[in-house]
Amino acid sequence: MGRREFSQQFKEDAIDLVLRQGYTVTKAARGLGIGETALRRWIGDRQPQGTVTEPPKTGITPAQTRIQELERRVAELERERDILKKFHGLLCQGTGTQYEVIQQAGKVYPVAAVCRAVGVARSSYYAWKASHGRSQPERQGAPRDVCAIHAQYDQTCGSRRMSQELRRRGHNAGRHRARSLMREAGVQARVVRTHQYPKGGGAATFAPNRLERAFDVVTPNRVWAGDVTYVWTQEGWLYLAVVMDLFSRRVIGWACSASPDTNLVTRALQLALDVRRPAPGLMFHSDQGCQYTSHAFRDLLSKNRITQSMSRKGNCWDNAVVERFFRSLKTERVRLRPYPDYLTAKTDVTDYIVTFYNQQRLHSAAGNMPPAEYEVTSKKGGKQKKCPGILDHFSAAPHRGDA
Repeated sequence: MGRREFSQQFKEDAIDLVLRQGYTVTKAARGLGIGETALRRWIGDRQPQGTVTEPPKTGITPAQTRIQELERRVAELERERDILKKFHGLLCQGTGTQYEVIQQAGKVYPVAAVCRAVGVARSSYYAWKASHGRSQPERQGAPRDVCAIHAQYDQTCGSRRMSQELRRRGHNAGRHRARSLMREAGVQARVVRTHQYPKGGGAATFAPNRLERAFDVVTPNRVWAGDVTYVWTQEGWLYLAVVMDLFSRRVIGWACSASPDTNLVTRALQLALDVRRPAPGLMFHSDQGCQYTSHAFRDLLSKNRITQSMSRKGNCWDNAVVERFFRSLKTERVRLRPYPDYLTAKTDVTDYIVTFYNQQRLHSAAGNMPPAEYEVTSKKGGKQKKCPGILDHFSAAPHRGDA
């Protein structure tokens, strides 16, 4: 089949659809069964300034040309009248905003002609369509999910994590869209003051800083990190020690006590050892707290052939991953509710670790997945061996000094 040839009259009629009647190039080309490239070339070959004056035709007098121009103008005015009648009818029916009415009328008339008739910029309509042209179920479902996520995170979920949660629930929402949805739903993340840390000091005498802030670990049970923090209750301070696997950022061991002693950190580490049963070659990183430099704790590391690493004195950034977990714990849970006693605080902190942080909370270092889900996904990909569930080894039996 050779190249198609079109008469000059056909080309003029095609150009007229775009320049005079308000059709888009795509719609006009589809309606005539021609390519968009050809139609654009014909329009470009037209006289400068997009003139609408047709070339003189043989046998047609100036009066006949004038009559044709008037007939076209009458047809345009009649169509504008019909568009305005349609627009008014849709408004009276309560169809929606003017942009929604334009969308409905655009099913019958060219969108450009409708916008021109009602005095609305076509770019404004397309901008509205890009942001509000989603399906009705999606527009209704997204605000509900925003409120549900806001409640799930105890009103601490910002726009970045909100967008990640919305995408996991099937919504096409980036960070700016999530921020708009949060504004529409009337929710915002709670903001708390940040803690100012002192500048760092010298290296530890018991163990060097072998980790050197290499927090991105590609294999499970190769690098663990631990630290101690405190939670205020009406009975006094409750101390919490945790052990985290830097591979998935999952908290694999923890212990609570009214005393920040060596027994607290050894219980947390022993729980992690019982859960994971790591192979030789594991590194454990912590700060220079007296609990981690004690003979009992260092003997436990040596017994299990674990290499010890310590942060520089007073340098929180050397153990930033665990410090960040403590900040999340206090921002998203502890500072939002008062604890009347040790037991209430311990129960709530345990619920945060086991139920929320490990199983539900999205973590950027875990591929924007909860740490437990990231471990399962990595395991399916052949990156790790099966690890026993942490709850299988967690015992509620009281320990010495346990709150």
